[in-house]
Amino acid sequence: MDTLQSIALYSQSFIEWAWLPILIWTVIAGVVLAILNSSKRIHLQYHYHARLALIAALPFGMLATYSLEKLSGMIFSGQAAASNLKFVTVMAPIEVGATQSESLFSVWEIASILLVTLLAAGTLYLLGKQLYQYAMLSQIKRTVGLRDLLSIDVISPKNYRLITSFKRPVKFAFIQSDIIPVTFGWFNPIVLMPASLKKDPEKLNLALRHELTHIKHHDFLTHIGVTLTRALFWFHPLVHRLAHKVTDYREMRVDSVMVTDPDISNRKYASLLLELLPMPNLNKDLSVNMAQESSNLKKRIQMMTDKQTQQPISGRSTFAILGAILLSTAIAMACTDMQTHNQAFDEEELDLMTDFDPSGDRDYQQLLIYMSDSEQAEKYDDALAQMRQMQPEYIQSINVLEGENAVDEYGSRAANGVISVRTQSDTESFNRVLTALGMEPISPPSEPSESGQKAEDEDYFVVVEEMPELIGGLASIQQHITYPEEAREAGIQGRVYIQFIVNEEGQVEDPRVIRGIGGGADEVALEAVKKAEFNPGLQRGEPVRVQYSLPVVFQLQQEESEE
Repeated sequence: MDTLQSIALYSQSFIEWAWLPILIWTVIAGVVLAILNSSKRIHLQYHYHARLALIAALPFGMLATYSLEKLSGMIFSGQAAASNLKFVTVMAPIEVGATQSESLFSVWEIASILLVTLLAAGTLYLLGKQLYQYAMLSQIKRTVGLRDLLSIDVISPKNYRLITSFKRPVKFAFIQSDIIPVTFGWFNPIVLMPASLKKDPEKLNLALRHELTHIKHHDFLTHIGVTLTRALFWFHPLVHRLAHKVTDYREMRVDSVMVTDPDISNRKYASLLLELLPMPNLNKDLSVNMAQESSNLKKRIQMMTDKQTQQPISGRSTFAILGAILLSTAIAMACTDMQTHNQAFDEEELDLMTDFDPSGDRDYQQLLIYMSDSEQAEKYDDALAQMRQMQPEYIQSINVLEGENAVDEYGSRAANGVISVRTQSDTESFNRVLTALGMEPISPPSEPSESGQKAEDEDYFVVVEEMPELIGGLASIQQHITYPEEAREAGIQGRVYIQFIVNEEGQVEDPRVIRGIGGGADEVALEAVKKAEFNPGLQRGEPVRVQYSLPVVFQLQQEESEE
């Protein structure tokens, strides 16, 4: 059950973290596409790079969102460490029994697991398909007898100059079956041609020039990037639409390079495209070729007669558009998500109680969030969403109890529901959640030595091998705590710190307020702690006197605090 709870937590965390950046990307992509489609005078180079930038912005933006969240977590962690010097250390080593982690999953948890499973399955299927096609390409490379492209004696002078300008040699092979000329590989580019083109050197050089232009512009690398993005975000229809159009405009961009060359006949080049159209496509997912999408052939031929598309444009301007769209989209995705993450708990009024075990004997720390009225109970989804956006490496589980289950477990204070947040057992994880909830972090407890830690000149221990356990759980204290009318009317809220000794019989001795808020809250908290009973702490198997502190939180509803 713990494993399934962890899976549910990771699933919910991922969905609640990812949906907003993806929505922002969708809106921005829709606006950019509307602008591109609104005018027929936009150069095809701009069409190509703008769409390529939108595709690249999606994974880049998600990565930026994650990186900024991690960076803010590091800053936040540093702030928490500095704050430890300013506040009283509060530790409440209360062992709480089983909670809803042992109950059935909620509908949202089940839906989250199914949705994430579906997303992962789709991505794994598409990635597996790409690996299979890559294996097929590798098999082709081993069997076709590759040779240096410069060994062909009918290469035109312009093609020769283009080949020698590359830093890496280009390999080449003829395929006996009829295929559309194809290019693949980035570090070691390979061009495959149908053997039928041997008969016509002019057509061979036209097809070769087309493929060499792909190599010059690193189109194979961008094609692989688009393919991987399509696999990762296969569920988004706009990604597929963009990928399809990127392919169209990539081929038209190469066509524009071809038709602007005065030595190339537009008619013969168009005739070659029509001749290659019926031929099969060789592994188009992991390669680029002259007729990757036959449906756009008519549009490509029409483009060859459009004087506007033949006008040269600055390469800097096209890459400036690519960079502007990529960066602005990624920044919008990352910053908007970070702002939402930081603000969610600032608006949520929560009644909290900490449950920290300094001994480290149990494998979790716990916070309890109480719903103080029906209206607030309806708003706890926001709090849960915010908590799940924290990295699951810090949180073990988030469970909600309502109605009789909550009252039975945590007393009448939980009549409107309670959320149990279990963090990892380390102090840093606990402090991250505390600070996110607007509470002061605690100081890391020292590890107990073999002889325990005994207060100097006192007859009690601070840390022992087995810390005292509260009999009846938190409910035994909570049932005696009510909000004082004086504090309510005066708008007083905050935390009261009670320090006391648990003697060898498990009784509370010398309870005192070490930090209070007034308005009668100090007295209420003190009286509640006096009634607590413990199983005594043990050192080397013997019951001993142990000191520790307990925070009691008093917090008004938002309407009351604003009066």
